[in-house]
Amino acid sequence: MSLKNRIAFTIILSSFGILLVLVILYKYINHIVVLQEVAKARLESKTIYYYREYLAKVSPNILVKDNNLSYFSCTPAFATNQVAKMIRDKEHLYIRQVSDRWRSPYDKPNSHELKAINYFKTHPKAKEFWEIHDPHKNVSMGGNLKHIFYAYPLYIEKSCLVCHGDPKKDVPPKLYKILLKEYGNRAFYYKLGELRGIISIRLPYQQVQEKIFSVFLVISTILFIAFLIGTFIFVKLSKNITDDIDKILQFFKRKIANNDYSILRKKMNFIEFEKLKQEINKTIKTIKDYQEKLKRNPITKLPNRMQFFEYIEKNKKPIMVVNVDKFREINSYFNTEVGDELIKQIAKRLKKLRTKFNIKIFHLDIDEFAIVPMNIAEDKEVIKKFAEDILKELEEPYFIFNNEILVRFRMGISYKKKEYLRAEMALNKAKEIKKDIVFGTDAFETKENYGEHIKWLKKLKNAIEHDRIVPFFQPIYDKNEKIVKYEALVRMIDEDGKVISPFFFLEVAKKSRLYLEITKIMLSKSLKAIRDKNVSISINITLEDMEDEEMREFIIKKIDECIYKDKVTFEIVENEDIRESEVIKGFLDSLRAKGVSLFIDDFGSGYANFDYLLKLHPDGVKIDGSLIKNILTDKNSQVMVKTLINFAKESEIFIVAEFVENREIFEMLRDMGVDYFQGYYFSPPKPDIEG
Repeated sequence: MSLKNRIAFTIILSSFGILLVLVILYKYINHIVVLQEVAKARLESKTIYYYREYLAKVSPNILVKDNNLSYFSCTPAFATNQVAKMIRDKEHLYIRQVSDRWRSPYDKPNSHELKAINYFKTHPKAKEFWEIHDPHKNVSMGGNLKHIFYAYPLYIEKSCLVCHGDPKKDVPPKLYKILLKEYGNRAFYYKLGELRGIISIRLPYQQVQEKIFSVFLVISTILFIAFLIGTFIFVKLSKNITDDIDKILQFFKRKIANNDYSILRKKMNFIEFEKLKQEINKTIKTIKDYQEKLKRNPITKLPNRMQFFEYIEKNKKPIMVVNVDKFREINSYFNTEVGDELIKQIAKRLKKLRTKFNIKIFHLDIDEFAIVPMNIAEDKEVIKKFAEDILKELEEPYFIFNNEILVRFRMGISYKKKEYLRAEMALNKAKEIKKDIVFGTDAFETKENYGEHIKWLKKLKNAIEHDRIVPFFQPIYDKNEKIVKYEALVRMIDEDGKVISPFFFLEVAKKSRLYLEITKIMLSKSLKAIRDKNVSISINITLEDMEDEEMREFIIKKIDECIYKDKVTFEIVENEDIRESEVIKGFLDSLRAKGVSLFIDDFGSGYANFDYLLKLHPDGVKIDGSLIKNILTDKNSQVMVKTLINFAKESEIFIVAEFVENREIFEMLRDMGVDYFQGYYFSPPKPDIEG
């Protein structure tokens, strides 16, 4: 129902409500006025009653000398009738006293009065009786009119017995003869307390109706005027409200529908709608800012993935996708602050190259950029030389917070079909075969460059032989900032005593049997630390470890030897192959049966999905650092992390957040429901466990 229809319906409903109120009011006024008239009759009857009482006491002492007056002129019954006549003439009330043992036709009760007499006989404690009667031919009151009938009971008192008691013992003989002659034998033989009769009062109902009508007319007029005023004000307010709403609706139709984000300027009629207008304008500004953010990366301010796809859809040019090699390891070795600054410097360097190389630049992902040459010959060798020149510029050393960082880049190029997907596939191939540049046309024809690989392989073998593969321990904290466990992170100490990040040697190890040797060393040294320090430690194992039968047997053997099995946690990097392998699932089940805890590492990246959690039933998950590092500003990261937390809580799985680099990130994650925290805000990895 529209607002206008709702207003009309409300007015109609209110009108019916007023009519109902008037009906109820009329009945209430009628009731009140009738009660007032009854009270008036009650007062008159009391007046006559007390007048009778007075005469009953003084009449025996009065001597009537006027022969024109009746002998009984001062008796209660006679005098009461005279008083009633005076009241009847003056007040227009029909008053008389009647009895079912009437002595004259005037005292004979009609049917209404006889009903009242019988009522008092059956209800001896009743003080009064009244009814409203329609006109009746047998009930006269100066015309056949509707009236209020009121009756007041009269009972025989001691003073009454002198005239109406037993003639043999109560009534004097002389008085008896006079009364007998005047009224006959009906005036005698009453007993003390017996009903003598009633005072009958009839009030014309016409007077009552006139009062009711006059009172009702005044009150209903006031109500009607108030209703008209209220309706006018209500309609006026409603019109102003609908006007304001129409302004807002028209604004949205004309502006927002056409992607016009100019603010609403029309003045509103009400303060509340003015405030709503201000909030709408704030929202529009937020949307406008958000639209801008949607098109630009928040860190580098470069055009983002959305703008990239819009551009390449309209412009068919060669596409180069560039990725920072091993950026995650750089973040792990240094911290996310260094990582962010590195990305900013890379973007800054690319911006400087725009004019020199005549290129457009886009920031596609955290560590991934797209380069579109604006004017280049579609020749493979020319493009390759062009790409090499760009990479040479990009791979110059970066100086960040007193650190000299050497960065390698991988590039995938699509220059014939000019498709992003082919460039991305070429980039993935470049990462896989560790080559700087791969074209989409020959992504599967490249050869590896073994020079760097051989150098690090020698260093790694030497480090293993001389026991220079060591764990560094980074503490994990709870919500109260208390240490609950440590994560063992692999480091290599070179011949000069310098600590080498796994960024430089782990991929080399994975391509040789040395990787399994590193896992054995890390497991043995971590279990020794558990035994010596009596602390809980998380140890990383990978798909490669668990696929190797010898390694599985080694891990089981070491766990069997460990006396603090409940202090051991294995962190498993999520991988789709793990959940599909029955052998690995059986291996994990056997570890869990021994009391070891299992956590999923880097959850939220790669193959992350909730089915993965349901199948493995881990004790906890560690949220991928890429979601944590920008959580203060990245709404998508916030939504993803909240979703992971809610699912984990429902599944009774603990949540660990890594890459907690500052207090603000810690407090936000704590408020979101994260259980444990790890990062440089608390402590970097250290070579030993303190305490």
